[in-house]
Amino acid sequence: MAVDSMVQLVSSLAAQRPHEILGTPESEWVDFKSVPPAGPYDLSTDKGKFELAKDVAAFANASGGLIVCGFKAKKKQTELHEVAEKATPFDKKVVDSTKYKDVITEYVRPLLKVEFFWFDHPAEDSDVSGHYFVIEVPALPEADRWAMVNRGITDNGQFIKNSWTIPIRNGDTTAYLSPDEVYRLLNDGLHTRRGPAVAPTPAADRARVRETLRTAAGMEETPVLFFQSVPDHPRGLVSGMYADGGLRDILGNQDTLREAYAFNWASEHNRPEPRAGGLLLADGSRRGLQIESDGAVTGAAAANENMLGWAMEPGVPQPSRISVFVLTEITLEYFRLVDRHVLPLVDSTWTHRIVASDFTRPPARTLAPGNDPSFPLRGAPQPATSDTWNHSWQAVGNPERDAYEALSRIYSLFGLDVSTNPFVDADRVVTAKLPTKE
Repeated sequence: MAVDSMVQLVSSLAAQRPHEILGTPESEWVDFKSVPPAGPYDLSTDKGKFELAKDVAAFANASGGLIVCGFKAKKKQTELHEVAEKATPFDKKVVDSTKYKDVITEYVRPLLKVEFFWFDHPAEDSDVSGHYFVIEVPALPEADRWAMVNRGITDNGQFIKNSWTIPIRNGDTTAYLSPDEVYRLLNDGLHTRRGPAVAPTPAADRARVRETLRTAAGMEETPVLFFQSVPDHPRGLVSGMYADGGLRDILGNQDTLREAYAFNWASEHNRPEPRAGGLLLADGSRRGLQIESDGAVTGAAAANENMLGWAMEPGVPQPSRISVFVLTEITLEYFRLVDRHVLPLVDSTWTHRIVASDFTRPPARTLAPGNDPSFPLRGAPQPATSDTWNHSWQAVGNPERDAYEALSRIYSLFGLDVSTNPFVDADRVVTAKLPTKE
């Protein structure tokens, strides 16, 4: 068996299934390290320090990647690259992550936001025990290229001061830029930097993730309102996803306005579970929340009588009306969770998005404006006007403001103005107007 992406590899380690990684070849995104007594890198020597700095800079100059410590890789006659053939977990005491960070900080330029992760070997394995250590290296943005090691190395493993090297990952090996190539890049870089600034790249629309979540939550047969938040410049794996006090704990113990039975993203029955290097929290066919390994978040709320249309049309065979109160509460709760706990984890601007899928499927979903917080059902219901409503905005980072931006786009789907929402004031949703825990 083998994995074919960073997300799959991390997911296998997080689920304590290291056997799934065996057979994976080293490549432009992964390098396997066995662990001798001095650790994956012997930082007591110049050679060990150089090897660590070189490997990190090489991945940063390519597409980013993982240095996975605790697997023996070997090249067979029938293989083009070295392949992970044996899991070799080890004791944590042979790696001091602080020293690793210090070496990278001292010898690699520019400063890289490298992350370190520990994963446990299955406790039920009576033959082998220990842990796996993963160094996650983000790719440098083009504007910041190139990463260099500010030392050279002699044949006998001694540092050469006043020297430098620019390594780059090339398949399963490391190549070095030649002096001629460095000269050309310096000149090209000077010309480029004198030119106009390049506009930031907008966040990609992760449509596939929405459909995957829809299936995982069992919402294939009902209209769904999606909330999605994506960093404009992903930095790789989010640190602390599974750590104590990390995102898994936050999802499992959400600070909601009301209890988990209300209209939020908590669950009384289910716990967040690892999914492809991230997290999935599904609550029946009512709602689901997925956090990807890079921090991107997708929420799905069913537009039926069990969620967005709760208690609106009792006794109607095919209810279609959406509750203004439910819609407002679950929208605000999404941004209370994401703006406060996820956005700060990734150093990037973010794009929020709402997508209303199948809202004109018969019977079409309807929404009345609502004018009074004590009775938000007033007004004639208006039908949805599009089956593929998809609109985004740059995240403000304030839950009440981002909830307003989301609702303004949802109300437009029904030909309504968000100012008629009884829980909105000026440019924000007012939390104090919504019920809270007693």
